[in-house]
Amino acid sequence: MQDRLRHSDRRVHVADAEAMGEIDRLEQSNGAGGDFPLSMIGLRELRSHNSWMHNSPLLMRGGRTHSLRIHPDDAAAAGLADGAVARITSASGSVEVPVTLTDEMTPGTVALPHGWGHRGGWKLAAGAGGANVNQLAPSAPESLEHLAGMAHLNGIPVRVEAVAMTDASEPAAAADPAVPAQV
Repeated sequence: MQDRLRHSDRRVHVADAEAMGEIDRLEQSNGAGGDFPLSMIGLRELRSHNSWMHNSPLLMRGGRTHSLRIHPDDAAAAGLADGAVARITSASGSVEVPVTLTDEMTPGTVALPHGWGHRGGWKLAAGAGGANVNQLAPSAPESLEHLAGMAHLNGIPVRVEAVAMTDASEPAAAADPAVPAQV
């Protein structure tokens, strides 16, 4: 193996200056803070690989619903109880979904499964409701990840707040139906 290392010190050099600069930038920014004190990550659910499984009756059985996973301490700070409807807001938009309290989440981090919020022709999937998590992700060219040019879909700074209910089953304000479906 020594004969394959072409550097004069015969070591593998993995600390690329541009990558190390991006690591430093991320450490300095620390993601959430100010108006958006929580960090939102994505989540894949069993029987919900991306979004195409939401139109399968077999995979949608069991009363499946879309919900935000949140630590009980963060929920209490936002005035939320298990099953209450929350508005999740980022610099890019907001959505409303019920919350599921779980100590499996680290305080300061919330998780919202992707693949929900269908609009259009898939009747079962559209009827399942939920919110399009992509509404929370930044989409401007300058918001792309600097090295790979990928969209930021995890670690999105957000705030979570309780939604006043107009009756026992409907949030006061629904997500924008004009936003394209998540697929």
